[in-house]
This record gives sequence, structure tokens and C-alpha cells, in this order.
Amino acid sequence: MADARIKVILDTSIYIPFINDGVVHPILEIDLGKPIIYLSVVVIAELYAGSFDNQSIKLLDKLYKAFYDTQRLVAPSANDWQTTGKVIAKLGGKHGFENIFLSKIQNDVLIALSAKQIGASVITKNAKDFLRVKEFVNFNLIA
Repeated sequence: MADARIKVILDTSIYIPFINDGVVHPILEIDLGKPIIYLSVVVIAELYAGSFDNQSIKLLDKLYKAFYDTQRLVAPSANDWQTTGKVIAKLGGKHGFENIFLSKIQNDVLIALSAKQIGASVITKNAKDFLRVKEFVNFNLIA
């Protein structure tokens, strides 16, 4: 029997050091074996939003195409969007809307729900926000 490979979605916080400096998150090299990596369309949108030069955009185009070609892109469903709105309301009620950045936390909720949709774990350096999301969304988190 072959080793079971886990599915993962890398958060934007994992891609940025890799893209900028070639730094791979240590958990990808040691703890997980060879995970099956999926790309959240929310993450790729965040990466494009932070790209201001043609070289970065071309690199992201290649990244997107690689995941598209292997059918490993994950997009939030209509239900995920509905649930996201409800989760943000609960987070705002619990933590105060001034204590969370709604657009940022919205993307984190969508990433978490997308991972849950395919049975994947989210890998992030941004544990604080994802732990808040985890209060209301049951998903696997590696931080």
C-alpha cells in the first residue's frame, strides 16, 4: 500500500517568501512528505494584487497555468460565500469589527472553506487570523 499523501492549500503567506527570496517553508521539506498541493483562487488573486512588475506577473501566470493544467485549482462555491458572510458576522460580534480586517479575514475564511471542500489542510504563517476562523469553521490547519 502506498503512503497516503495529504492535500494542502498554501496560504499567501507561504508563497510570498518563496516568490521573493526562494525560501521554502520548512514544514514542506520535513513534516509532510510529499503533499498534493492545490491552489486556492483566492490566494492567486492576493498574489496578483501584490504584484507590480511584469516579471512577477509572468511568474504568477506560470504558477496559475501549472495548477490549472493539473486541475488543482480550488474555488469557493456559492455556499462558501454565504458561509463566509455568516462567519465574518460572528467574528465581528465576538472580536469587534474594529479588531479584524474584514476583507483580509474574508479571504482567509474563503481559503479555509475551499480547503474543507476538498479535504485539504491550510498551511500558513498567519496562525492568528486562521485560528480565529477556526473558531467557526471546522478545517485542518497547519501553522
